[in-house]
Amino acid sequence: MSTFVNDLPVRVGGAGSAVTSVVDSSGNLNVSLLKTEIKSDLASDATYKAVDAMKKKAIHTAQSYDEFKNFVACAEQKPLDRGEMESLKQQKGSWSQQKTRSELSKKRSKKLSKKTANLKLSLSFPTSPPDTSMKFDRDYRRHCPTLPLKLRYLSLCTSEICPKIWETEIDVAILGSVVEALALAAVEGGERDFVVGWMEGLKGCGRFKLNVCFLDDGQVKGVEKIVEYIEEGGGEYVDIAKELREEFK
Repeated sequence: MSTFVNDLPVRVGGAGSAVTSVVDSSGNLNVSLLKTEIKSDLASDATYKAVDAMKKKAIHTAQSYDEFKNFVACAEQKPLDRGEMESLKQQKGSWSQQKTRSELSKKRSKKLSKKTANLKLSLSFPTSPPDTSMKFDRDYRRHCPTLPLKLRYLSLCTSEICPKIWETEIDVAILGSVVEALALAAVEGGERDFVVGWMEGLKGCGRFKLNVCFLDDGQVKGVEKIVEYIEEGGGEYVDIAKELREEFK
């Protein structure tokens, strides 16, 4: 802070600071120090005015105290000129292109990894039917991530295993998944007797009537697709379809 002592301008420091005069002991004016003092005072005054103006503006527009503080903290920032804005646009475009390339690379890598995983699963696909529900569940979850693979596994097992390995109970998740796979076979026009065999086999599983109540809407629609497909076979298939429709209610 500048003040005058004995009609001479001096710089007064804070508490415990020495008093520095802009006039030395020989009476010469310390121009460098004076410039520094004036520059500092002008900067302080500009800061005060900018902060004061921002406070008066922000008090009417800020939605919270934190927003008010953020406005005040930006009081001395100047808006970007046109050249700076153009430069930012170019940089943003470059970042966007880099990001797009990076995302594409990640997608390709993920897709390749998925194909590799499916290939490994295909190479190690079971070749013999399970003799317990635990083995069925293990193979079904490990090797059959898609409906076509589930259908392939069901064709390996045949429907005769149903009442044997699920004598006590068939898990509702397994029941629903098998229905979804058989619905795919119906839509694709698969072997009708194969579909009938599995639907008949499921009826002989433990707690079938209880668990069929927990099929979700999509699986219930799948049952209807299966029944309609069987019904299209005509003759005795019509009676089989009618019976299955009642059993899977």
